[in-house]
Amino acid sequence: MLHLVGIGLTKADLPAGSLEICKRCALYADNYTTYVPQDRIDQIEYLTGRSVKRLDRSMLEESLPVLLGEAENKDVAILIGGDPLIATTHKIIFIAAKKAGIEVRVHHAASIITVLIGESGLDFYRFGQMCTIAKWTDNYKPVSFYETIQRNLASNLHSTVFLDYEISNNSSLELSKAIRILREAESSYNGKIIDDATSVIVMHSMSHHNERKMFTTIAEASGMVLDPGPTSIIIPAKLSDIEKEAISSMY
Repeated sequence: MLHLVGIGLTKADLPAGSLEICKRCALYADNYTTYVPQDRIDQIEYLTGRSVKRLDRSMLEESLPVLLGEAENKDVAILIGGDPLIATTHKIIFIAAKKAGIEVRVHHAASIITVLIGESGLDFYRFGQMCTIAKWTDNYKPVSFYETIQRNLASNLHSTVFLDYEISNNSSLELSKAIRILREAESSYNGKIIDDATSVIVMHSMSHHNERKMFTTIAEASGMVLDPGPTSIIIPAKLSDIEKEAISSMY
């Protein structure tokens, strides 16, 4: 059997039921779609008495048949930071296992998506499509994220924007660089939606000891320097009265 086990965002987030499941499984940690810090690995190995092997992209894609073959004969668990099935990779694993006749069980945990929305103070039903500001290179400058923000605001919906994340150094694209990319992307469109006074919520290392949460402006955010860690921003649409009250209480 294959188990997709969400381990949440911090050491305190691993459900007791999932921990019991892990005690009887061969354990692997997804090190491609999410980053599981070494202290989390150490904790799980200590609590389960089992070693954990990290899985990189090739192991989760090209070598997936080998992993599924192991799950045909014994319990195998893939430990996933946050909540399983959010990333497309996990859905592909789920589908491939089912096609191979392997039973799959999903064990849920806290997700950064629900944390961001809840901690923002904004109403969850007023969020539009999510997007990511990718790191630009000389030959790669995607702007689809801007189109998503534009559509959301046109429908009076909030935009959750993830900043490109590098697992190798456990850090997001620098906030100042992300804002600069946002401004450059906008320069190629008519009908501007972003200026210095535009409100933005900055969410950094949420649920961790060094978390930072700020309701600020684009101008102020562009000058912020943050510690290494995952960063996201939310560009709110027009705020409702209850959202205004929540924001005044939560920041």
